[in-house]
Amino acid sequence: MIKLIYDGKNSAIAVAVEKSNEILQNPTFYEKVSSLPQMSNTILTSREIADILRRNNQKIYIGSFWNPFSKATIIEKPCLFKVNTYKMSSITAFVVNSLINEAILAVATKCDGLYFEEKDYEEVDFSNVFPWRIGEIAEILTRKNRALTFQSNI
Repeated sequence: MIKLIYDGKNSAIAVAVEKSNEILQNPTFYEKVSSLPQMSNTILTSREIADILRRNNQKIYIGSFWNPFSKATIIEKPCLFKVNTYKMSSITAFVVNSLINEAILAVATKCDGLYFEEKDYEEVDFSNVFPWRIGEIAEILTRKNRALTFQSNI
């Protein structure tokens, strides 16, 4: 399974990477991906995508930088992307969404079988675009896990 690696000093990124790795190791994540409807920018079925991601043993390295004039993330090499801490959300679930999304983009650059079309989408289509949709699943699971942890502590 995909593993994210961060050895920087930003604690918010470290927490989000830890949560992302928990999601990427969770069979429920792949079940949820498998159950998605056909995504609008790939010929792969959701089940095929889930199987490819589950079998992939890629390590993705994450760095960070600060620049108010840059994008939120930058893929520097196929297995390295950097997070712009200036544009990073303070909500862990949003960061997990971004990290999983970028990790899948990074994996797709090295995996011929993980095909999707990159193009601009209307807002109506955006909700069903690969890999953004998968990032949303990770965000939702992060929020649910936090809620369950909170309830069990009461």
